[in-house]
Amino acid sequence: MFARIFFLHLMDNFNSNPMKRICKDFTIGTTCIFLFSTISLFGQIENKSSQIDSGGYEYKKNDVQNPCISADEYARIENEINVNLEKIGFANRTSNSPLTTSLSWPLRPAAGFSQCNYHFIAAYVDQNTAVTAIQDYNCESNTYDGHQGTDISIWPYAFYKMDNSQVEVIAAAPGTIIQRADGNFDRNCVSNTIPANSIIIQHADGTYAMYWHMKNGSVTSKIVGQTVVAGEYLGVVGSSGSSSGPHLHFEIRTSSATNSYKDPFSGTCNLLNPTSWWASQNAHTNPALFKVSVNTTDLVAPGCPTTETPNESDSFTIPFQGAGLAPGYAKFYIFLREATVGTSVNLKILNPNGSTFNSWTYSITNFYEVSYWGFSKVLPTNPGLYTFQATYNGITCSKTFQIQNLFGVSNNELTDLILYPNPTEDQFNLIGKTIENGNYSYSLLAISGQVIKTERFEIQNNKLEKKIDVTEFPKGIYFLEVTGPNSKMVKKVSKQ
Repeated sequence: MFARIFFLHLMDNFNSNPMKRICKDFTIGTTCIFLFSTISLFGQIENKSSQIDSGGYEYKKNDVQNPCISADEYARIENEINVNLEKIGFANRTSNSPLTTSLSWPLRPAAGFSQCNYHFIAAYVDQNTAVTAIQDYNCESNTYDGHQGTDISIWPYAFYKMDNSQVEVIAAAPGTIIQRADGNFDRNCVSNTIPANSIIIQHADGTYAMYWHMKNGSVTSKIVGQTVVAGEYLGVVGSSGSSSGPHLHFEIRTSSATNSYKDPFSGTCNLLNPTSWWASQNAHTNPALFKVSVNTTDLVAPGCPTTETPNESDSFTIPFQGAGLAPGYAKFYIFLREATVGTSVNLKILNPNGSTFNSWTYSITNFYEVSYWGFSKVLPTNPGLYTFQATYNGITCSKTFQIQNLFGVSNNELTDLILYPNPTEDQFNLIGKTIENGNYSYSLLAISGQVIKTERFEIQNNKLEKKIDVTEFPKGIYFLEVTGPNSKMVKKVSKQ
């Protein structure tokens, strides 16, 4: 299953950005919108149905020629199950009835990993058995021709999540392991005949659950014939077998026969079973925030099978200069799932005391299964712990980040220097009393850290009175660093 995804880079101030030449056709006020290519998510084979359109690629769903599990592999699986059932004495256990134990969700975040959301449904079971026609349980088209399971994709940074074992596959119901495979290559991007790393569990009522595409080396050490309980670890989401990115293919059956598959979701167009098999069924479309992040520069998402580079940071040292960004700016990202057209995301940067440093709104104008949006915003300059938060569909996701000053401040009389007027228009005064006599210097720095003005001077009579002219410099934030024989001080200067 391939979803359509757009990467957009929004900048409030792009004058210093080398990409600004691209913006001329997309500029709205002072906001420039960059559209980068979409990426394929996470089922099987890509077929580009169009060339670049508004900066994105559109990918078709998979079809019967490129299935998640081929007919040959289904036949091999069926044979392996039957052999194993004979070995453990389960050969006559079959069921045509609904699962007597309801299913819990088959994924969970690993210990220490937290994110507001981390998965989406890339493809449901195809309810329409006609070739070239598709329909999911909700009478919609989130499936591909002949698909017999539910593809649950992880996002964002799917390969990063896989490499770091951040999302685990767990047993949706208790039962006995009747098939296990591990040691297979797990960075597949196209349809192939390579076996997947997998587990099949038979439940007490004779129904089956298949867990497919797991990470190499992650599958539980339990063997065929041993039992598991609901919620027990089975492996890590990967991209083994006929897969195009990390996801879990989760399939329910009533027997070892390939054609006995069911759809655990209840809905108007579910022709396979009348009721839901979930303990708590999720909505078909579930608009939500995945996460928010603060970045030193643009994220890097090379596409399958290369691991992504988030470029996220918990701490920024002022002055700050991010690659490709205006001096003093960072990237603030939001990641969305199935955001509804006509709704809005409210975004804020909060000061350490909880007051608002900056706020803005992003309105949803197009539907994408998953998307991310990056905003270039100026960083605070006062040291402290800040919070970037986004609120969407009643849920708030947040990320804290530290602002610290590059320059140490000595515990001496320089900390009492007075700088006024500040903000200023053309010049400001630097005043201090009871200052140690000796040789001093000041440096005026741009927010990027570049020294743009410097002067040496001497203090006598323990008194400092100095006028500093900034007429020649543009409006913005600057830093004044004063250095003495045994001390240093830095103060922020704002020119209006």
